[in-house]
Amino acid sequence: MKTFKTFYSFLWKYKGYFIGAIFTGLLSTAFGNFTPFVYRYIVDNFYNFTISTLFWVIAVYGVVRLGMILFDYLSEFLVNKYHISAISDARIKVFNHLQSLDFAFHSTKRSGEFISKMKRGDSAFANMDQDLNNEFIYDFARLIIATFAFSLISQKLVFIFFIAIFLIAITSAYFIKKNLANRAEYNKEEDNISHLSADNLINYETVKYFTGEKREMANFKKAFMSWISSLWKLRMSYRNMTVSVQSISFFAMLSILIFLSKDIVDKKISVGDFVLVFTFMNQIFPNIERIMFRFRLIMRNYTDLKDYFDILDYPLVIKDIENPIAFSCDKGEVVFDNVSFSYPGGQEAIKNISAIMPAGKSSALVGRSGSGKTTMTKLLMRVYDPVEGKILADNCDISQIKKEDLRRNIGIVPQEPILFNSTIGYNIGYPLDNATKENIEEAAKLANLHDFIVSLEKGYDTVVGERGVRLSGGQKQRLAIARVFLLNPKIIIFDEATSHLDSESERLIQDSLEELSKGKTLIIIAHRLSTIMRADKIIVLDQGKIIEEGLHDDLISKTGGIYKKLWDLQTEHEIE
Repeated sequence: MKTFKTFYSFLWKYKGYFIGAIFTGLLSTAFGNFTPFVYRYIVDNFYNFTISTLFWVIAVYGVVRLGMILFDYLSEFLVNKYHISAISDARIKVFNHLQSLDFAFHSTKRSGEFISKMKRGDSAFANMDQDLNNEFIYDFARLIIATFAFSLISQKLVFIFFIAIFLIAITSAYFIKKNLANRAEYNKEEDNISHLSADNLINYETVKYFTGEKREMANFKKAFMSWISSLWKLRMSYRNMTVSVQSISFFAMLSILIFLSKDIVDKKISVGDFVLVFTFMNQIFPNIERIMFRFRLIMRNYTDLKDYFDILDYPLVIKDIENPIAFSCDKGEVVFDNVSFSYPGGQEAIKNISAIMPAGKSSALVGRSGSGKTTMTKLLMRVYDPVEGKILADNCDISQIKKEDLRRNIGIVPQEPILFNSTIGYNIGYPLDNATKENIEEAAKLANLHDFIVSLEKGYDTVVGERGVRLSGGQKQRLAIARVFLLNPKIIIFDEATSHLDSESERLIQDSLEELSKGKTLIIIAHRLSTIMRADKIIVLDQGKIIEEGLHDDLISKTGGIYKKLWDLQTEHEIE
């Protein structure tokens, strides 16, 4: 019921058009089903017709047909007035909710699966409105009118009619249940194919480098065969339902015809009565079949809509408080005050960490893989919240700051920048909604990227490809730095973006970084220790704890220290 409640909440926003569409649709149905009564009157009174009578019959028939056309047009017009808007509202709300969900959520979910769910959900929303709010209601109205017509002729006729409806309903319920189970299995297999396809296309470089085409094709074929199997089950359950319902309808219609033939021979009913029942019978039994199949479609749409609206139920874990404090990062001092954190379902990542990263200075985070370096920066960005302790930015508890305000004051240059499949200008200007061409070009110049960009045929309008595949590693890094120049934050996180670059690219990026970090608080996640020798503060982590702090020269002088061991290993490797 929750799914229906959510569905109708979008429609009810346009309740005037919605109610009007149903009302005019019912009027159109009523006018359309008045025709058999006209046929009955003509047949029973044909030999008594006068010119005047004929005129009135034609007039009534004309009014009925025109009324049906008029109300059908009005209904369709009103449907279109609310239908498109309601679908758009639902789509936007689901997309916005997905956008608002935490990093942690997206890191554990398959993007292909959500693409598939949203695609089915959009279609299901449109179909549900059409099948339930229009066709199903109108078909049911036709059923009521037909029942009324049959009751005028014979109560036995109504009895046969309801027996047929009962048998059709029982049979349909059985097959619909099987059909829905098959539909759920089909959706699961379709989501899996979407995931495999998306994952393969995103990671095509790895596939090519390791000649994994055959392996990927084998995986896809396996998934595809499962999908075919589920599709076959789905279609056969539908076909079995069709044959069963049509068989019951056939025998019911045959029984009614035999009954009518006997009554007309016995002169219990008139020829006009026969025509009335026969006309309705040829309309109503296909109509009953449509109702049952419509109900199947409604339940199928319900399944897809449930998956669609379930996205709205995914909780937002990292929330803004009701009344966040106004935040303007003037200095950029960062303080970790006895902070502990564990990833969901995992071990403790950092333990009782206390550290000060002075404003306008560079602080380097050093340690083996898994020591907690990246975790600290994620906590600062409020990707996660600490389990214990607090983090301060300019003496403000970041949990009290609106996430948007906090992140606009923190720039990040990741090790592997993620770029949109759009233009260079768009990617540089992404941090600011109102970035001008001049702003973008100035940021590119500061990042030593402008000369390269203008050398391209389309300049700043050059499309970078998926994940920036058309740019080199150094070019992508400088683009990421240009983004941060444009944002101009007080705090910058630099995730060792030069570790995999050639010497020339590294030099250009280091020059850009030095320019970028002037007067800023710089937090560097360092793997290559030679890049942080001049850092104002080096924080050494091991197993989630701060083991050492100090300047480079002080730390390498400590016999047995972790930093000295890491330094010796790297320098020995470089000598070799």
